[in-house]
Amino acid sequence: MKKSLVIFGLALLMAFPVGAATPLTGKIIALDAGHGGGETGAVGVCNGVEVIEADVNAAVRAALKTLIETGEGVVHEVVRLSSRQDRVADAESAGSDVLISIHHNGSSNTSADYTQSFVTQRNDKVFAGYIHPSIVSALGLPDKGIKSDGYGMTVYGSLPGILTESYFITDTDGACDFLAYRSGATNTRVHREAQAMYDGLLAYFSATPGGGKGRNK
Repeated sequence: MKKSLVIFGLALLMAFPVGAATPLTGKIIALDAGHGGGETGAVGVCNGVEVIEADVNAAVRAALKTLIETGEGVVHEVVRLSSRQDRVADAESAGSDVLISIHHNGSSNTSADYTQSFVTQRNDKVFAGYIHPSIVSALGLPDKGIKSDGYGMTVYGSLPGILTESYFITDTDGACDFLAYRSGATNTRVHREAQAMYDGLLAYFSATPGGGKGRNK
């Protein structure tokens, strides 16, 4: 299932010539880069250099934004507001179809590393079922699954959404990988994560063209 989603997403990319309609045409994707605005989130270290989660979140959002816009979709960058509820309201007021809140995990154990995502009991788990497995397949880390106990921005509003914790920025390999990304390396975790999310979006809107703007019950 995980590998098939990624393969399906890549096949979709090849199936739509530049300028042609894609499953994302006309869709508005709300992207939230977790933390920021003076809030660091988790902090990792590589060879004495700090890596800030907020910076990683923003980098993935920027890479994903480029892919979505290339695929004829529209990105709404969620405004950094005082509360998570207000940020969801911002996404909804923009007419967004779905919401991805991008985060990366942290631990005092610098070798801890796995992929996990969060939704709520009210959330559209169908949407999460396309995004999360695609990330797991792309990064190749242990899969801790999709938790539905309510967390972060997914608690609020009515948009189908997912909060991703794709990997641990406190893991030494993860921190060093981000520094490599900043130095211009290709095929880093940032690249693979953004591509995986994009593949998941393509697959989701291809399978459910009318998806978005309301949770499945």
